[in-house]
Amino acid sequence: MARKVGIIGMGNVGSTLAGDLVRSGLVDELVLLDKREDKLFADQLDLEDSLATSPHYVKIAANDDSLLDNADVLVVAVGDIKAYFGDNPDRWVELAINIANAKEIAVRLKRTNFSGLIVVISNPCDAITTVLQRELDYPKNRIMGTGTLLDSSRLKNQLAKATGLAPQSIQGYVLGEHGDSQFTAWSTVNLDQLGLVEQEHIEAAVRRGGQQVFNGKRYTNFAIASSTHLLLEAILTDSHQILPISNYDEDNAIYLSYPAIIGRQGVLERVHLALSEEEEQKLQNSAKAIKEKAFS
Repeated sequence: MARKVGIIGMGNVGSTLAGDLVRSGLVDELVLLDKREDKLFADQLDLEDSLATSPHYVKIAANDDSLLDNADVLVVAVGDIKAYFGDNPDRWVELAINIANAKEIAVRLKRTNFSGLIVVISNPCDAITTVLQRELDYPKNRIMGTGTLLDSSRLKNQLAKATGLAPQSIQGYVLGEHGDSQFTAWSTVNLDQLGLVEQEHIEAAVRRGGQQVFNGKRYTNFAIASSTHLLLEAILTDSHQILPISNYDEDNAIYLSYPAIIGRQGVLERVHLALSEEEEQKLQNSAKAIKEKAFS
């Protein structure tokens, strides 16, 4: 069966993800959607021109919502990068813009026969995932956000630099909001193998990592596209991999990041973590922060 993914929003992240998917051979069909038709069709042609030097063939189509009818996954990567060009920007500057985008996407999807999984990248990720699920009245396990999957990757990278180990050998999660109230759950980090590390320094570096990248080139793309590719791989291969993604929290009635088992049917099950009392409180504080900023 052909593996088919749609991407709505072909900005820096969406186009990077599309290139990753074409090169990796994870998908057989790719549907690209964006309001900027000149940019969209240029991306389509550019990707198609790369196929002759690729070991994989991918059928690439553009700007036809009906092609989502039999798609396995739709990735939502819409946004407005210019919103970050003001003073002291954070992930919440796109809230109003992406709530409107989410509502528009919901209307468009209701006109199709799409029934696949939805992966949200757009910021603020947890809030927009929540809004889109509510607008669509979609099964909660079939929509998810990338959440702190990227932040957990940044944590492993920082710990790798501090210890000299490969990041792939490091375990640990960043939980809660993909934003200021996120926290490193140190009880999940394999510190017995890492030795002493400056936890406050590491956590601060993780939190400011995205801003440092943005300050240097005015956008981020590689790491979030790589994280999204990992999530799509877990879905399309039905790997039942445990990933810290934004999934529905019943107690708080919103999406926030917590490890979950991922497969072709979406979020299969949340994984129980033996968090410390302080970490449990940080998780609840993070949920409160999301609700107050987005839904109060």
